[in-house]
Amino acid sequence: MNNAGKKIQAYSALPSVETLLQAVNHINNLPHALKKDEIQSILAAFRKKISKQQAFAAGDIEVALIKNLDQVNRSLRKVINGTGVVIHTNLGRSPYSKAMLEQLRLLQDGYVNLELDLSTGKRGSRHDHLRPWIKATTRAEDGILVNNNAAAVLLALNSLANRKEVVISRGQLVEIGGSFRIPEILKKAGSKLVEVGTTNRTHPSDYEAAISERTALLLWVHSSNYKISGFTKEVPLKDLVELGRQHNIPVMADLGSGALVSIDKYDLQREPLVAEVIDTGVDIVTFSVDKLLGGPQGGIIAGKHDLLKKIEKNHLLRALRPDKSQIILVKEGLKMFSDLQELENGSPIYRDFATDPAVLSSRVKDLIGQVSNEQLSLNLIKTTAEVGSGASPSETMRSVGLEISHQKKSATAISRLLRTGDPAILGRIQNDRFILDFKAVRKEEDPYIIEALRSL
Repeated sequence: MNNAGKKIQAYSALPSVETLLQAVNHINNLPHALKKDEIQSILAAFRKKISKQQAFAAGDIEVALIKNLDQVNRSLRKVINGTGVVIHTNLGRSPYSKAMLEQLRLLQDGYVNLELDLSTGKRGSRHDHLRPWIKATTRAEDGILVNNNAAAVLLALNSLANRKEVVISRGQLVEIGGSFRIPEILKKAGSKLVEVGTTNRTHPSDYEAAISERTALLLWVHSSNYKISGFTKEVPLKDLVELGRQHNIPVMADLGSGALVSIDKYDLQREPLVAEVIDTGVDIVTFSVDKLLGGPQGGIIAGKHDLLKKIEKNHLLRALRPDKSQIILVKEGLKMFSDLQELENGSPIYRDFATDPAVLSSRVKDLIGQVSNEQLSLNLIKTTAEVGSGASPSETMRSVGLEISHQKKSATAISRLLRTGDPAILGRIQNDRFILDFKAVRKEEDPYIIEALRSL
């Protein structure tokens, strides 16, 4: 664009849409309509500058446009997770294993029998592909997958307690990420919330007093994303199940993260295992697939066969059902839980949990030795990492980090430069120092970090 440095202070001096389209004609992997939309947005932003009497150079428009188009084109890209949070919600939660991605090749330029029974040639159910695996890993009578745990809770409540009462302890009326609140999901499911007890103490008699002919369900929610300590009392799930049996009322447990193996071996707070919860006699259990199971986004509903059949007849399931890729990925994720060693070798998050800090220290020392940048000060430090996504919120794991300081750049500037690189490198700022925690950084990602640090 000619006269790029010329100041623009009038609307009439703004370039036309066609002129800007010509300026970005070389970006040939974006559709014409998308470019045009971005151009109109950019021009609207610069018109606002003129209205505020803010002068700018003609070239600023093209620079801003190219930057916007680049962001649109690469909005979802590789990130190196140096935050110290293993299951990071903002970074897609659990990474996929190699075995999961290999199985996705089934979908490459071909078809699968998603809803076809090959033995009979008749229509089948997509839920049957995972049913044996869910039953085997949870010890439940039956189980299905939906597209996340919020959907699992919503569907189960709507199927079993629509226009009826659900009794729950006040101490379990939790809120998780994205302002997802148990009371709101009950309302959306068509259920009437009946709160019992207090925030810190609930007794069996509280549930007993609340049960009426309108009660359809007793709901127990695992507080996986917070902990109340001190003067507290909670009714054990086994006792709640017994109370439900006495009154012929089903009991549903929402486990949130949904641990299938003990994580206390990694020096973390023990989460109730799904199979242990099923063994209490609870009727329905819901839990996430993309947290401690290490799979894609999804939620599992497991429990008594007769109740699962009722849930499957709910027309809402069609809006919440999983697609073929979710089913394939979850199946591979469940397979790994048959052997702990295979799990720690194959599942990225369990490999991260199990990695010895000494191994990380050796990597960081080697990395420091390969960075030649006189303006940087690099130090190996001990850190603490977290599971993330609401699992074991008060527990940390021993880890190792790289503390980075620069003679001319602040910790905030270092963070921005690494975050906007390719690949993006995320860390955290602590005591005015930028830190890369290596708990969830893969060894094959070290060269990218070395190159980024050399260029700071």
